[in-house]
Amino acid sequence: MPYNPGKPELSTEKKAVVMVLILFINLMMISSQIILKSRQTLLQAIIANMISPLQLTFQKSTDFIVSGVNRYFFLQDVFEKQQTLKKKYLDLKIENYSLKKQLREQHVVRERMGAFAHFITVNVIAVDINFPYSSLMIDRGSHAGLEENDVVVNEDAELVGKITKPLTAFSASVRLITSSIGGTGASIEGNMLEGLLRGDDGPHCSFHYLLAGKNVALGAQVITSGTDLIYPAYLAIGKVIKVEPGYLTQKIHVRPFFIEKPLKKLVVLSHE
Repeated sequence: MPYNPGKPELSTEKKAVVMVLILFINLMMISSQIILKSRQTLLQAIIANMISPLQLTFQKSTDFIVSGVNRYFFLQDVFEKQQTLKKKYLDLKIENYSLKKQLREQHVVRERMGAFAHFITVNVIAVDINFPYSSLMIDRGSHAGLEENDVVVNEDAELVGKITKPLTAFSASVRLITSSIGGTGASIEGNMLEGLLRGDDGPHCSFHYLLAGKNVALGAQVITSGTDLIYPAYLAIGKVIKVEPGYLTQKIHVRPFFIEKPLKKLVVLSHE
């Protein structure tokens, strides 16, 4: 072939690239004409298989992100509701204590005593020398309408004990709240701690197994809670004189008010 400077000859590599490109275009055109059983062309199937992994990865990533966002906002909403409920619960506890205090200050104790038919004034006639903080005898009995478990207070309406046997027509035994027998449902004003107050045949009573999570101040007032179904609620008992903290519980020592006053005249709250 004669040399023609106006028409440069293609190199072998370029010819090969052109041939591959022509074959690829022909293959694509042929693939677009072949219909598969899935009613897709071969070209569409190839493209779908190439894109499918990318679609799956994108979908999973999207689902994960959406799930995480939803879970975050859901948990945040639950946490906020829990905090709101905790605050409402605390507010109700404070309101409950405040109402109890107001009732007591407004002499509701006397209204609660209205459940008793009348008050009987009695005189102390004997004290057990061996157990002076356990029991005593009074000069009224069943003839005056006294019954077992009638509540006994001093002239200042502070709890002393209850009527127990022996109960005769003209005398009765009074079991003091400082006795080691039985117990009194009581609560500590100021922190709403409630429990069973028991005596030890001495001048003091004690709360046992109260939770150690709440602080109890010395001098805190102790009143009846009414949970023992014998003593009416809100009767004054005494004051805290000692606190023995423990790991989980604490022991609270209480000195009854009646201990510091003469036991000559008492008042029995009678149902008769």
